Amino acid sequence: MAATGIRQCAGPFSGIRYKTVSAEGGDCVTITSDSPLLALNSSVWGGGFGRVHTLVNRQVPKSYMCDDPVQEMEQFLLSCGLDPAATAAMMTAAYVKDVGQCHMADGELQVSSWVTSGLGNTVRAGTTEGIDQLYPGTINAIVVVDGKLTEAAMANAIITVTEAKAAALQDLGILARNSEQTATGTSTDAVLVAATGRGEPIRYAGTATTVGYMIGKTVYEAMMHASTIYLKRGAY
Repeated sequence: MAATGIRQCAGPFSGIRYKTVSAEGGDCVTITSDSPLLALNSSVWGGGFGRVHTLVNRQVPKSYMCDDPVQEMEQFLLSCGLDPAATAAMMTAAYVKDVGQCHMADGELQVSSWVTSGLGNTVRAGTTEGIDQLYPGTINAIVVVDGKLTEAAMANAIITVTEAKAAALQDLGILARNSEQTATGTSTDAVLVAATGRGEPIRYAGTATTVGYMIGKTVYEAMMHASTIYLKRGAY
C-alpha cells in the first residue's frame, strides 16, 4: 500500500451533503448523495444491501422502547421529508451533534466517515456480558467511499470499520462494563458502508489496501473525536 498521495480533506467529496437535522422524533445526521449509493447496512432500516440516496443516524431517548421500530422509523423518515425507500437509517441514544467526522482522498479515491459514540453499555466480544443487554446508547459508524466497491469489498470494509473502532476503544482505555478487560464496542453497535460505484472495481477493503487504510484511519479519527467529547461530558 502506497500512502504517499493520501491526504486529509476538510469535508466530504463533491456530490455528498452532510447536515444535522432537528426533528420531533429526534435529532439526526443526514448524508445525502446526488447519485445512488450501493449501501450495506447492519441496522434497523434499509438493512443489508440496497440502493439509496440518503443515510441517516437518528438520536432517540435512552428510554426508547417500541414494539415495531421498523414502522416507527418509517414514520420518522416521512416526517423529515425523506423517501424511506431511498434511505438507510440507524438509531443511537448518543448526541448526534457530537458526531465525529474525518475525510481523506488519494487521487480520485475518496473516503468520508462519520461516527457517534455512546459508551454507557460497553462490552467485549466473546464474553457473556452483553447477552440480552440491548440499549440504544451505541457506537454508530457511517462510511461513504467514492469508488466502486464490490459486495465482497463492502463486507470486508465492515471488518475494517470494526477493527478501527476497537483500536480507538483500546487507545482510550475504555473497559467493558463491569469488567477489567478492554471493550471492543457496545452491545448495539451498527455500521453502514456506502459506495458511489465510480471508477475501477475495488475487490478488497482490508487493512493492507489503500481504501482499507483510508476507511480505518477516518473511522478511527472520527471515533476518537466523538468519544473524547462523550468522556468530557462525564457520562462514562
